[in-house]
Amino acid sequence: MMDATPDRSAAVPPAEPVEVAALRAELAELRARFDAFERIIQLRDAMDRAAAAGAAVVPPAPAAALPSDYEIAADQLLPAQDGFYQLEWGPEGAFRWTGPGEDVHFEAWLDRSAPLRATLTLFHFGTPANAKDMTILVDGIAVTLEREGAGKVLHAAPIPPRDGDGPTLFTLHVPHVHSPAAARGAADRRRLGIAFQRLRIARD
Repeated sequence: MMDATPDRSAAVPPAEPVEVAALRAELAELRARFDAFERIIQLRDAMDRAAAAGAAVVPPAPAAALPSDYEIAADQLLPAQDGFYQLEWGPEGAFRWTGPGEDVHFEAWLDRSAPLRATLTLFHFGTPANAKDMTILVDGIAVTLEREGAGKVLHAAPIPPRDGDGPTLFTLHVPHVHSPAAARGAADRRRLGIAFQRLRIARD
């Protein structure tokens, strides 16, 4: 007698949840960035050893040159210790609320031999006053942000060149945080700054 029980091994596997796919993409991006940083550190260590031994220092290969632009978006790996909450989705795509503090940190390895310009894209200002009061600090030096019309894009004043090839620390200062629970009686008790979507640094 033929067995009518369906062959479970031949069944089509269920589709991967969107959250799992997003996490896999974040991990892949983090691995790529880590590998790039590791190559840069290895090249520097080799140059230091050669210099200490009195050997000629061989310049790094072109592939190890620092990039002239940097972009990070909400759907990438942005840890809580840098000032972010979990990933959320809205009608304009992915975003993350900042908080509970007023500062959000980004570290980028960039070619600083020419002026740079920062462009910040948001999903929400959180509190209207953030549209005019936010600043971005570059290695501790404040740079003003100017809103583009009535939209949710802000541009920074030109970031001057800098000697050296170490990482650049960008700190977005969000002076006005709010609590949905305190303001509107909502269930959300987090302290929220802005709904971040993207930061792009490029040649001016």
